[in-house]
Amino acid sequence: MSEQVGKGFDATAGVLPPDRRHALGKQVFFALHSALRNARIHSEDNAVFVTPLEQLRLALYELIATDHSFELKLTSDGLFVNRQIVKLDASAGPLLLYFKSELFSRGMIGLAAQTAPDLADLRGLVRLFTQALSGTIGASGDPSRPLRSLTLLIADSAKEAAQVSRSTRMVAAYSHAVFFVGRTIELLHSGAQVIPAWAASRVVQDLVDLQLEAPLHFLQLAHTKAGGEGYWGYHAANVAVLAISFSARLGFEKRRRHELGMAALFHDVGMAALPAALLNKEEPLEQRELAAVKASPLFSARAVLREGEVHAAALNRAQAVYECHLPLTAAPGEAQREIGAMGRILAICEAYDALTTTRPYRRAHQPQKALRIMQNELGKKLDSRLRRLFAQVIESLG
Repeated sequence: MSEQVGKGFDATAGVLPPDRRHALGKQVFFALHSALRNARIHSEDNAVFVTPLEQLRLALYELIATDHSFELKLTSDGLFVNRQIVKLDASAGPLLLYFKSELFSRGMIGLAAQTAPDLADLRGLVRLFTQALSGTIGASGDPSRPLRSLTLLIADSAKEAAQVSRSTRMVAAYSHAVFFVGRTIELLHSGAQVIPAWAASRVVQDLVDLQLEAPLHFLQLAHTKAGGEGYWGYHAANVAVLAISFSARLGFEKRRRHELGMAALFHDVGMAALPAALLNKEEPLEQRELAAVKASPLFSARAVLREGEVHAAALNRAQAVYECHLPLTAAPGEAQREIGAMGRILAICEAYDALTTTRPYRRAHQPQKALRIMQNELGKKLDSRLRRLFAQVIESLG
């Protein structure tokens, strides 16, 4: 496929200046990427699609008005819009991998149009990514509700569709977990309705399946770090990766690994939803501020139980989310508590990722030093037997 691209593509074929075509190509990519990410969470008529689809519509209108057609094509060499390569910054690499995985998994290698699509047709495109369609999609999309102006570029062969590489799928699943948590925190801050739990379940199931395929490669995802506002999303995704990997090593069945991954994504949303000024405050906290911080595990558990139907799995997740923040040994005068296995595992994974990530008040610790801190300074908080087993899992990374 890459050889065909190299021989047959002429970036000067249209009348649009290359710099402008490149800018519009990036606009198309980022608008589609935003729409596809949200399609995993929201239905096609959700207001979240208004802005990206309007940006997409305007870009396609200009491309078609000047180049007389539009074609976006994914190849092994990259992303092409109207036969011109769209060069993305290195930071957008994971976004492109996710974008490819979403299209390739449906047998698509791009899309095209001869006339500018309206918003209704663009929402029809989004619909293709909001649910599992029965049967194979064709050039016009879902046969029951075909696209009018847009044409899907379908792979000519299974080889051309080329099963998305394991690395691509891992990065896509991981980045989606980061996105899910970040978006959940945004919605909690604004008081808006949060993302339904089934959306998180799809994310975690991808992670559990990928861990089974390549355990060591999967565990290496937890090396990815971010600071600032992005910390909470990456931290939650890393705790999910560590918890799924650790529970697999402990022999947990697949269902329980899934429950741990779900709890990991929510374990700190209560803390992250507190005001940034409070989280970054350097002076001693006031009494009411300290009370809010201490109550954050309850906020996290509440986020798990926010839906009307409370079932046993949700209760187990909420319990683990709350218990992972508690010390194993009760303070003097307090009743001794029994913390479950899921809470103990999450506490270990959470502590390790936090210690190996740079924070505003300190630099990241190296893995071995983090494990020593977990042994010496966090001994009363962490289960000693599980901590030693966890160290063996981390040491397997070399």
